[in-house]
Amino acid sequence: MTDSFEHITAIREQPDDDGPRLALANALTQRGDPRGEFIDMQCALVRYPDDVEVQDTLLARTSALLDEHEETWLEPLGLKPHEVEWSRGFVDTVTLTPRRLDQIGSLLARGAPVRTLVLRELGGNAARLEEAMQSPLLDVITALDLEGCDLRADAGEVFARATGLSRLRELHLRGNHLGFQGARELASAACLGGLTHLDLYDNGIGPGGMRGIVRSPHFAHLRELYVGSQSARGEQPDELIGDGGVHELARATHMTELKVLGVEWSDITFKGAQHLSAARHLTGLRKLSIQGNRVWQSGARVLVERMPRLEELNIRSNELGVTGMRVVASALNRLTSLDMSDNDAGAAKALLGATQLTGLRKLRLAFSALDDGATRVIANLPHLSGLTTLDLHGNAIGPGGARVLVNAPPMAHLTWLDLSGNPLGSAGAEALATATCLDLLSTLRLAGTSLDARGVRTLLTGAHFQRLTELVLGSNPLGDEGAAALAEASHLSRLHTLELQEAGLGETGLKALAEAPHLSGLATLLLHDNPLTEAALRALGTATWSPSIQELGLGCAWLRERPEQGQALLAQLTLAMPGVLLNEYAWRPRSRVRPSGRKRRAR
Repeated sequence: MTDSFEHITAIREQPDDDGPRLALANALTQRGDPRGEFIDMQCALVRYPDDVEVQDTLLARTSALLDEHEETWLEPLGLKPHEVEWSRGFVDTVTLTPRRLDQIGSLLARGAPVRTLVLRELGGNAARLEEAMQSPLLDVITALDLEGCDLRADAGEVFARATGLSRLRELHLRGNHLGFQGARELASAACLGGLTHLDLYDNGIGPGGMRGIVRSPHFAHLRELYVGSQSARGEQPDELIGDGGVHELARATHMTELKVLGVEWSDITFKGAQHLSAARHLTGLRKLSIQGNRVWQSGARVLVERMPRLEELNIRSNELGVTGMRVVASALNRLTSLDMSDNDAGAAKALLGATQLTGLRKLRLAFSALDDGATRVIANLPHLSGLTTLDLHGNAIGPGGARVLVNAPPMAHLTWLDLSGNPLGSAGAEALATATCLDLLSTLRLAGTSLDARGVRTLLTGAHFQRLTELVLGSNPLGDEGAAALAEASHLSRLHTLELQEAGLGETGLKALAEAPHLSGLATLLLHDNPLTEAALRALGTATWSPSIQELGLGCAWLRERPEQGQALLAQLTLAMPGVLLNEYAWRPRSRVRPSGRKRRAR
């Protein structure tokens, strides 16, 4: 069927209102068109985000409808299944190359309420970007994603010359190479006057680029701004915004609508923290990520004292020490998410007196030198009883600490737990298997915890793990016996993400996983750095999960040492796995996956 232009226009004009969608769904259902049921169920997915059983039921049905009808529904638009993500019954996001955009852009502009265009394979070519921006689709989308396209300063010039883009609200340029000159050109782009979200993370814009961005009248309505860096890239000092860059932001008093700010790994010191804290227009920030800087205890103090409305704070890796962490934890009472990882020892002491943190839902304390004693303190803090996410990876938590943690009543609402990089061993696995407070857990991360086959078999006896949708067991000596234990754990039927990198899996183990009927819904399976043979790789072609898989990690010695044979084998496997593009480097997903691991196209 082809959705009428009138219906598409109504949905586009009211993007957050389900009314026009459900009206069309009702009309289609009355005509016996299965698209009506699909729209109705996908809208329901948004209405019940926290009900796991309802989500599972709806996802199963919508995925089944997509499997049967998706190609038919996409045919009038000229789209292919791997190019789309569905949301609330309609194509919401498309991932296209410039060539494909030229072929079907006009059809999409009239035939689907597409909100996000992900443009790929630009190869750093600004001329190709400029040509793509002439498509009619660019006049109706609200978000443009150009992440990792190797764009340079001349891409900023393209935007400066552009017209149209009147509906654009989000521009994602993360992981490019605009530099300060590209940022300044971008700042002069009048077509970006409607932006509320600008992501320039990891572009090396430096203080000069930051000056151009925050002084631009076109960016006065920004609500979210990301200008940080990543520690691994190793920019030169003049590529980081530094104290000078945040000083420019502090002086940009016209940016009164800013609510989210990301300035990670940007060489910000106490002086920069002072600049931010002194800016009246920034006192209303709701989310601040200042990870990997050097604000220290004194900088943390001035920030939290002047930003009382913060709901999410990432102040990881800032050398706070126990005093600084205590200042942060005790000063804010609206926090729902707090990351104080990698700030030396003392996190437990800092949280002990933070009794006002009753609304905290996400807590991250990775690499915080937590031992069993500190874990015991955190686990029994009554004001942390609302936690749903807890990240404790990279600490010194042993079986005793794990046992206390997973049996502590304040931890009863956890749905996401990361204990990777802790010395748990088989005794820790037993503690998790007999836990009384993990009934709601959907994600369990145990990479590098010294689990062997016996430990995994013990772990999987826990009936409360039936809700797991994501299980991470990489960097453990599981071997084929451990894989067999996973293949026999039929209560893991909801699992859609399984990570088993560097786990000693061979042909026998992989065949067992391939034949496990309860793993038929797997969307992500990572098997990097295992001693996989040709026979083991061929077993993937008949796996119960081959039709559903979206991400498959196979990087192994056999593929690297036999590139020609590997290419031929992967070409054969591609036929059995329609959701994945396989190549000699092992894998490339056809469509991206949400952080939760569920197939995005089925949302």
